[in-house]
This record gives sequence, structure tokens and C-alpha cells, in this order.
Amino acid sequence: MDLSQILPIPDIMQAKRVIAFSPHPDDNEMGAGGTLAKLAQAGAEILWAVASDGSVGTEDEAASADSLAAVRREEQEAAVRLLGGRSVTWMGFTDTHLRDNPQAVEFKVVELIRSYRPDFVFCPDPWLPYEAHPDHRTLGHAVSTALLMVNFPLAYPDTGAAVAAPSIAYYGSAWPNTTVDISDTFQRKLDALMAHKSQFTPPFDQQIQMYLTLQAVSLGESIGVARGEAFKVLTHHHLHFNVDAWKS
Repeated sequence: MDLSQILPIPDIMQAKRVIAFSPHPDDNEMGAGGTLAKLAQAGAEILWAVASDGSVGTEDEAASADSLAAVRREEQEAAVRLLGGRSVTWMGFTDTHLRDNPQAVEFKVVELIRSYRPDFVFCPDPWLPYEAHPDHRTLGHAVSTALLMVNFPLAYPDTGAAVAAPSIAYYGSAWPNTTVDISDTFQRKLDALMAHKSQFTPPFDQQIQMYLTLQAVSLGESIGVARGEAFKVLTHHHLHFNVDAWKS
């Protein structure tokens, strides 16, 4: 069965108002930086919503959580400027602890969607096989659940009035259905990612850029362009009791 005949896949490049949900500073850049830059270039208003403070992401035994969180906040702000984002909101959770209270994460996501009223949201795909990071899984599930709730006035009534559910673009998905031409914005994606200097030190900085380049070239070839970025794009109708959604 071709589910797209009943539930068409939304056109990601028609997005005008976007919330890009990121588990940590740098995840949006890694998974969707080229597309977010392209949307911003086309006039879309994009809010970065960063769930955690990134205060665990170091192997330096001398580092403190507070100092690292401050550095990562500055790095994120710089990266958003490079990609043309409107602003950054910090959701207020501690790195690696989103799973401590998933409902609080859902509450915050619903609150942000109802206040900002996006037509598209981005987040990591929580169903990615071998995804071991609990923050990625928890946030991805929270955003997915929120899409089922935002248009119900009796759900999370303390988060504001009900709104139409936005479409969703999952990055880091094993089952993408949409590839975006990011030939003109791929270098900006890399530059924004490398703005997170605390996370990408030699030789990892070169390794990750090589990996992302090879990935983008391969995805680009699939649609006949130089560089591509892939997503699983769905509506909220795909996200409940739909056994064919994974094939969409």
C-alpha cells in the first residue's frame, strides 16, 4: 500500500516557521545544518530549542560542569548565527538526564510549540537503530508525543491554547524519505559544526568532516546534486497506530 496517496509527505522546503529541537548543543548542526541554513536563506524563521546544557560532553578530567555548559552555550549561539537562525532557547535540562523526567520534557516541548506555532519541527529520530544516547531517544520521543497533543485543548492545559500540529523532520534517520539539496549550504553546515570547538578537537574534527562530506556526496548522488541531507518527514497522523508509517 502506498500510504502517500492518503497521507502525502509534507514538503520540507515549504517550511516558514520552524523549531529545531536539539538534545545538546551541536546536534542540529550535525543532523540538519545544511537544510536549516537553506530554509533560513529562503526566509524561514527558525528557533533553536536546545534541551540540555551539554555539561557532560568532555573527556577533560579538570573541567567543571558549569564552565563547560557556559562554553557550549557560547558555541551554540555562534553556530546559530552562522546558519541564520532567529534565536536559541534553552529548555533547562541537564546533560544525560532528560530520561529522569520524560513528561517534563514533553511538557516543555508542547509549551514551545504552542507559543511559537511552527509549521515544521526538527528533531533526532528516536527509532534510529543502535542509538545509545538517552537524551536523543528521550527528546525524539517527547517531540513525537507532543505532536499528538498540541491540538487537544485538554492535553497539557497549562502550556497554552491548542494549535495545529506541525509536520516533523527527523534527522539521523535510518528510513529517510526526503533528501534536500544542500550543495550551496554544506560548507556553512561544516563551519557551524566546527564552531563547537570543545567537541571537535584534532583528529576528530577532520574525521567528522570527512564522514559528513562522504555522506552528503552519497545522498546528493541519489537526487543528482553535489551534496544532500536526508530526513524522515511525517505528519502527526503518521505517529499513532499506523503500521505503514515506517515505509512512508
